[in-house]
Amino acid sequence: MGKFGIGKESIIMVFIVGVLVVTVSTNGYIYGILASVISVFIFNYYFTVPLHTFITYHTNDIVLMVSFLVVSLISGTMTKRFQKQLLIAKKNEHTARLLYKVTESFLNITGKKNIIMQGIDYIYQNTSYSSKVFLSDAKEAYTDDSRAFVVDEMDIMEIPIKGLTKQLGIMQVAYSKKNFSLEHELLIKTVVTQMGISLDREFIYNERENIRIAMEREKMRSNLLRAISHDLKTPLTGIVGASGVILENLTKLDNCNIKKLVCDINEEATWLSNLVENILNMTRISEGKLMIEKNYEVVDDIVYEAIRHVKNFSNTKNISVSMPEEVVMVFIDGKLMVQVLINLLDNAMKHTGDDCKIQITVYVHNDSAVFEVSDNGSGIDNNIEDSLFDSFVTSSVKTIDGKRGMGLGLSICKSIIEAHQGTITAGRSKEGGALFRFTLPLMEEK
Repeated sequence: MGKFGIGKESIIMVFIVGVLVVTVSTNGYIYGILASVISVFIFNYYFTVPLHTFITYHTNDIVLMVSFLVVSLISGTMTKRFQKQLLIAKKNEHTARLLYKVTESFLNITGKKNIIMQGIDYIYQNTSYSSKVFLSDAKEAYTDDSRAFVVDEMDIMEIPIKGLTKQLGIMQVAYSKKNFSLEHELLIKTVVTQMGISLDREFIYNERENIRIAMEREKMRSNLLRAISHDLKTPLTGIVGASGVILENLTKLDNCNIKKLVCDINEEATWLSNLVENILNMTRISEGKLMIEKNYEVVDDIVYEAIRHVKNFSNTKNISVSMPEEVVMVFIDGKLMVQVLINLLDNAMKHTGDDCKIQITVYVHNDSAVFEVSDNGSGIDNNIEDSLFDSFVTSSVKTIDGKRGMGLGLSICKSIIEAHQGTITAGRSKEGGALFRFTLPLMEEK
């Protein structure tokens, strides 16, 4: 090689590169060490004097070969070590990504069962191990119905599911010791930890929600008692007064005055009856016990039944009706829908004068029946427009009949309409008064 100007040092560098290639391409240190030793013998045999022997006469060649062997071993060992560190780093990155996905997967899950099934499914997808969960407050175990909990020839691992203050349950994992790794163990424990955090969060949320509902019910009860004590007093006073006048002056009063007083008593009693019906409906709605018994009802019958219930007011109110020529039938609870129309008509009568008009319009649009109750009164108070359908919301404007009302009618209307998969809105009529429009599906929803 000397005639080409290539020195022994350059040849040794080529051998070192070969050793590094062998070290990178193989697993373990042994192949790199063997490559280093074999390279020394090859260099000795082909490139040192005397050639083609393993004998060396020059001290310089011996130092060169020893240095080559040491450098090869060190470089090969360091290369293999760096290679292992790279593999460990990649494995750690994979584990970190996996754990991040575990944490992220539990962030937006709500519901006890959904949280548990997410954990069970995640463990199976990443380890192929089946598992089941036993909660302290549940009699039955949670498991994936689509996959059997196989325990034959498998070991059982039990991991406690811990919350902030107490143990919530345990998870059982059927695993094989032969294929079980530290990564599997870390993944399973991370899933169980996230399940505990999510279940704790769900428990705290449910507690807060129960407290909020209890506070709302208490507030509603207080408002109801306050409203009842105020609003029952006026009609009861009227009934007692009118009946007392009749009893004390029965022989002195003529038929015309007696009839007027009886009409007053009937009017106040009708208002009280409507109030009691609204209170009962509100109680059923707040407790989730409002029973909906749907049947196909003729729209005409519903409208005129509601008008008949408010006939005591019809002497001073002009109620006109616009109906389709064809018979329209709607799948509804007739009694509740009559109550909706009664509440809307009563609301219109309270806020209009004796010379004002109330219009009931019914028509069919697409697959829905549309009901409109409008008047030409003063319209909706701007102060309560956004909360018009909330409970105990009343206008600051004094009503025509002097009764302020409890603010339940429109709230009950909305609840009943929504229970029928319908919608209700409020606006302004062409005459400038209030317009209430609600829609109901014509056919039974499948």
